[in-house]
Parts: sequence; structure tokens; C-alpha cells
Amino acid sequence: MLRQYQQAIAQHRQRIYSFAHYSLRAAEDAEDITQEVFIKLWQHLRKVDHEKLGAWLMRVAHNAVIDHVRKHRNSNAHLDTFVDVEQQCGDDESDARLDQKKFQSCLQEEIKSLAEAFRSIIIMRDIQDMSYGEIQECLQMSESQVKVYLHRGRRKLRESEVLRQLFDTVAGRGKPMQAAARETTTNSDEGTRHG
Repeated sequence: MLRQYQQAIAQHRQRIYSFAHYSLRAAEDAEDITQEVFIKLWQHLRKVDHEKLGAWLMRVAHNAVIDHVRKHRNSNAHLDTFVDVEQQCGDDESDARLDQKKFQSCLQEEIKSLAEAFRSIIIMRDIQDMSYGEIQECLQMSESQVKVYLHRGRRKLRESEVLRQLFDTVAGRGKPMQAAARETTTNSDEGTRHG
């Protein structure tokens, strides 16, 4: 049983952490959510259908994020610092990195500001590259609901004036929006992959 549990952690930890981090933007909160998810897995390990373990874990993570947001709604969230300005100022290449980091940070803020259903589906589909079927199973929605929420969430992001202006700057330097978004997750997760 312990081996099965350890394998589940090794296989799914990064996806759970990434989802929580992108949802909350605070590394320490994402770590707490990840730990909470795997504590619940340990408590329910014998009851979980192991063929649907990934969906079960994402559903638990999704619910844990919702609970966390509700508990901390009135308090200011601690934000990770994505840019060390002193270290990256100087030449054109560092200016491009600053623009990308600013875009990534603003994109995360805009995603975080979306209503919960939109936010989760955008993270799962566009950031984590989950299939419609996986999302449907995780969130217990029909595929058509998933597609509608994804479309509406993307539309809300496209309507953001701040993102449009930053996108024009970043795209002018050759970095597509989705690649910039995925890079944010990769960069913020590097320190936790083996932890």
C-alpha cells in the first residue's frame, strides 16, 4: 500500500502543485494544498478507484483550492515575486525577459480573477494540457459544459485591456501568449519537482 501511495505522489504531485499554484499564485499555499490532497489520498487510498486516480486527485485539489479561497477571501494573498528587477535590467534581452515576466504575472492575475469555474478549466486545459474528457471527469461536468466555460473564460481573458497591451509587447518580441503562460508554470514549479 505504501508503494502504491508513493507512486501516486511521484506521478501526480507536479500536476496538483501546478494547478494549485496557478490558481492561488502563492507557492506556500500551493504546497499546503498539495500536501492536503495527498493526506486525503492516504486517508482514502483503499476506497479510491485507482484507474481514475488522476481525476480523483484533481477533483480533491479543485475543492481544496475553492475552500482555501473562501477562507482567505478577505485577506491579502502573498504573491510570489516573479521578477528581480535589479538583476534583469540592462540590455534589450533583459528588457524582453522583463516584458515576458510582466506579461506572465499579469496573465496569472487575470486568470486568478476569473470566476472559479472558468479559472479551473482554463488552467486544466490551456496550462496543464488536460483533455476535455479528463476535465469532465475531474469537475464532474458534461463535455459541452466544459467547452462553454472554456470559451467564456478565454473570451474574458481576451477582453482584458492590460493583457492585450502586454501581449502586443511580448508578441512583438516573438513569444506567443500560450507559451508565455506555460513558461510561467514551468518556471514557478522547477523548485518543487523533486521536493
